[in-house]
Amino acid sequence: MNYTTEMSKIKKGQLQPVYLFLGKEDFFIEEAKQLLLRTVVDEADKDLNVGIFNMDGTLVDRALEDAESLPFFGERRLVIIENPLFLTAEKPKNGLEHDLGWLESYLENPSPSTILAIFAPYEKLDSRKKISKLLAKKAVTVDVSPLAEKEARKFLGDMIKNEGYQMDRDALELFYERIENQLSRGMRELPKLFLAGSEDKKLTKQMVIDLIPRNLEQNIFELVTQVLNKNTYLAIQIYRDLLLQKEEPIKINAILLGQFRLLLQVKLLSKNGYQQTDITKVLKIHPYRVKLAFQQVRNLSEKVLADAFQGLVETEYNMKTGQGLKDIQFELFLIRYANAMPKQ
Repeated sequence: MNYTTEMSKIKKGQLQPVYLFLGKEDFFIEEAKQLLLRTVVDEADKDLNVGIFNMDGTLVDRALEDAESLPFFGERRLVIIENPLFLTAEKPKNGLEHDLGWLESYLENPSPSTILAIFAPYEKLDSRKKISKLLAKKAVTVDVSPLAEKEARKFLGDMIKNEGYQMDRDALELFYERIENQLSRGMRELPKLFLAGSEDKKLTKQMVIDLIPRNLEQNIFELVTQVLNKNTYLAIQIYRDLLLQKEEPIKINAILLGQFRLLLQVKLLSKNGYQQTDITKVLKIHPYRVKLAFQQVRNLSEKVLADAFQGLVETEYNMKTGQGLKDIQFELFLIRYANAMPKQ
């Protein structure tokens, strides 16, 4: 079922006895929970008529006992089941034995005074299981999967417009880059931008720079960019900033090693005729990472990338075996390989 369509029905009070929210998009999951909490049960009755049960540490029996109980001084009960790993092919690590027979019976004859909402943060269920097949028949399944990059951008862009704000192309592109085109992170960061631009309703590139920090991987990407561009001073400055943020030299080196491995893989695959979409499938990584890697390796030789990769391997070995100060080892690598690379 389409997420927007089903949320609209819930807002109107058009409720179903059993819902299955399937997917990993945190923003949709949390929004759906909050909407159910606002709609199904009156605020004054929540303490008595709302039950939230996490299957990581609770038997499904507890949730079903609650679901089959009559509401206290209200019209309905809301029972939320979280993390039902028993619906997937993965084996639970907590050792709990869930009574799925009881759950199957409940799905066949759900309580008329209870709304049961099952939140399954997984890509898919084990369709071979009887309980999964029954859920597909008896529950309203709502797709809460992460949006594709294009859809996430449109969702966030529409949100900005609907709130009455303006954002130029450069600012918007940097915003998408900083949040890595992730809807959940974008929705967490937007309130800061809205507050900063509340006076004139304009969101600028500088606001994005000031208010939305780069994560470690993005800082590493910028570090790689500066190394590839032979900007040794800026590369060392970024590295030292990471140290001030309490990042460990070995961790930084490991991420940088992974980035150069990716660059080398992209270079070799593209040389053999692979396009960006092909490489994305082969390496099983986000298309945006492949796109950026393509841009970075365009004017670089395999030898430069291979030498850098080998240098990082040696740096990691030196760090782990205590050969010199860790941060100095890394700076020596930066200087050596930035100087060895052609100017971009």
